[in-house]
Amino acid sequence: MAETTNYQCPNCNGRLRWNGELGKLQCEFCESTFTTEEVEALYAQKQAQADAKVAGDRAQQAGKHAKVAAADASLETRRNEARVAAQNEAYEDGIAHGMSAEEAAEYARKAGEAAAAAVGAPAVSAAAASQTDATRVKVKHAATGDPVQDYLANSKWDDADADNMRAYNCPSCGAQLMVDQVTAVTSCPYCGNNTVVPGQLSDVLKPDLIIPFKLDKNAAVQALKKYYGGKRFLPNGFTEGNHLEEVQGVYVPFWLYTGTAEGDFTFEATNSRSWTDSENMYTETDHYRLYRSGTMQFVRVPADGSTRMPDAHMDAIEPYDYSEMAPFSVAYLPGYLTDRYDLDVAQCDSRARNRVETTCADAIAAQAGGYETVAPEGGTVSVNWTNIAYALLPVWMLHTKWNGQDYLFAMNGQTGKLIGDLPIDPGKVRMRYLTIIVPLIIVIALIVVFVFGGFSL
Repeated sequence: MAETTNYQCPNCNGRLRWNGELGKLQCEFCESTFTTEEVEALYAQKQAQADAKVAGDRAQQAGKHAKVAAADASLETRRNEARVAAQNEAYEDGIAHGMSAEEAAEYARKAGEAAAAAVGAPAVSAAAASQTDATRVKVKHAATGDPVQDYLANSKWDDADADNMRAYNCPSCGAQLMVDQVTAVTSCPYCGNNTVVPGQLSDVLKPDLIIPFKLDKNAAVQALKKYYGGKRFLPNGFTEGNHLEEVQGVYVPFWLYTGTAEGDFTFEATNSRSWTDSENMYTETDHYRLYRSGTMQFVRVPADGSTRMPDAHMDAIEPYDYSEMAPFSVAYLPGYLTDRYDLDVAQCDSRARNRVETTCADAIAAQAGGYETVAPEGGTVSVNWTNIAYALLPVWMLHTKWNGQDYLFAMNGQTGKLIGDLPIDPGKVRMRYLTIIVPLIIVIALIVVFVFGGFSL
């Protein structure tokens, strides 16, 4: 096992945490800030030194000495070459998979910077760093041509990255949460269980893409307060300030599907006209059989890979702004939990396929207009995936219990859109009933007595 390094502040060795507002990692002690490229370069250098030490120890024990070949070009030259090559490849792949020119350019820039930062670091090769999700999938497609099966054979975590991650397992709901070496896990964000036990990071694919947290915990707490503001029937325990401290930032696993849908449908349509003469009214109805077909392109249709996260919650906090999506780096993870998927790309295929089929069918049906009535007779939609990516998307979560029932609150960590299951306090409902309904009944009763029963002093 190689020696490992942690993401620590180069200035004071304090803990680094991703700051979504600044778009950088920030030290919790001296408040210095660093870009992901700077931290990755430092990490790669330290990891290379650690690996070199292990290799040296082994070589000394075995009585072998290795010679290091001199570089044939300067570090800066090699970085520029890697940057240009990665940018060109990423831009072409982005255009080929449905990105706009602006999105492809931004994606290429990020891929180029990641590739340049990796040059010279033996722990992570420039070739691996420069690959985008599209290029990785394209390489695997050469094996079988089936995007789902090929993606299941995706490469695992790099040894250097995996060694710097830990896994926590919740014995209550079974969630496996991945964190960096310095982030503590005190409770499960899905079921609220306070007991989590360390485990091993195993049998899990390395993500291709990530959208970093843009909103911090304070923004999540304020959004939650605004969300339940004015809701009179919430239990007091739910609105207590100390309860809000349990809000946790979680990177939720998503499979993103890109492909083409082809639909072919038939409809029965009618048009009618009516007229009258001196004796009768007549109606003439014309019947038509319509044929409509079409092709639609879909780019990165999301399907969350966690059974613990309700699909309705994830649908409700969409959409995410994919223009801010970046190639995955563990530098984005400090300070947040990362949920391990328990539904792989094959198991989530049907959900993504259903979303595509429904959208395609609705779009084709919308083209069958111009008639008084239109009724579908039948049709099919065929979906062909051309690209699949594994992404981590940011979600702020709060789990709570009330009267034995579970309630889950989720907020988009990028846009602030939120959804939640809010509990109701029956006692507050009864009190509201007594303060409104009972006085109203008394007033009605007095009116009835006054009008129908007479009034006397």
